[in-house]
Amino acid sequence: MQHNEKIEKWLHDLEVDTSGVADMSVYGEETTGIGDLTARELPFAVSFGIVLSGGVLETLRDGPTQLYLHHYRQLNYRLDMIGYFLGRSIEREGFRAIPFAASQVVDWQRQRGHINHKKIGVMAGQGWIGRNNLLVHPVFGARVRYNTVLTDMPLHASPVLDQDCGGCEACISACPAGAIKTEPSGFDHLGCYDMLNKFRKERNIGHHICGVCVKVCRGKR
Repeated sequence: MQHNEKIEKWLHDLEVDTSGVADMSVYGEETTGIGDLTARELPFAVSFGIVLSGGVLETLRDGPTQLYLHHYRQLNYRLDMIGYFLGRSIEREGFRAIPFAASQVVDWQRQRGHINHKKIGVMAGQGWIGRNNLLVHPVFGARVRYNTVLTDMPLHASPVLDQDCGGCEACISACPAGAIKTEPSGFDHLGCYDMLNKFRKERNIGHHICGVCVKVCRGKR
């Protein structure tokens, strides 16, 4: 069995909904908090995701709820455990692996995690960055949470998707912050963050989440 097939089988057994492999030589960003490891040492990234519950998302109206917060956290926990088990499977084959946290800010000044899961997802053929500034999967839309494992296991990178949101603008009118524009480059990061901060305080959420644009983004079914 080839290495890519092994990765696919392991992730299938862990009930992952979507996955792909990225070539880290074209990543072009720093990996925060893991020392001086380079793409030469860990040249591949396995990107994998789990789809959010449609039932939970449909309960959202104009912002996050306690139910959505719980679901969001549980999926992140599940993704963290999948990363751990995938990493262990890779290490049992004699290769190196570093699993990351699905959602963890390690540089608060720049609002960065260890690695950019969205960019890795694009590189791994999982989708594209949409108008909502999220990774949009062609089937599941933005209704997916992702995680990443770096490895030196010899793998073949997945082809990058040449797609975009096309004429869909569902997220623009749905955004409670008015942060989403027709051109993805016009996304108002500050306006979005201000709204997330407002939700965190006013709704006793304790987390910077919203979910409204996630709910309406369903991909190209």
